[in-house]
Amino acid sequence: IARALALGAASVGVGKPYLYGLAAGGTEGVIKALNILKVELDRAMGLLGVGTVDELKAKGPTLIKRRVGSARDYPYPGPNGCC
Repeated sequence: IARALALGAASVGVGKPYLYGLAAGGTEGVIKALNILKVELDRAMGLLGVGTVDELKAKGPTLIKRRVGSARDYPYPGPNGCC
């Protein structure tokens, strides 16, 4: 969630955690799942040194490292044209 917001997302979908919470504990499970997501977002923002989502969006591109493409991203086709 923090990465998406830092890279400019206006919103982030969180369908699976919501559904896991619903299946595990009904309404209380959904509330707990959303609270866990909130705590994790607050922790991530704290580790990044920002206090608000607006600050995260403003500083985001400088906070998030992008890895350089590797051979793993562009696999070389084998002798038969596959894998």
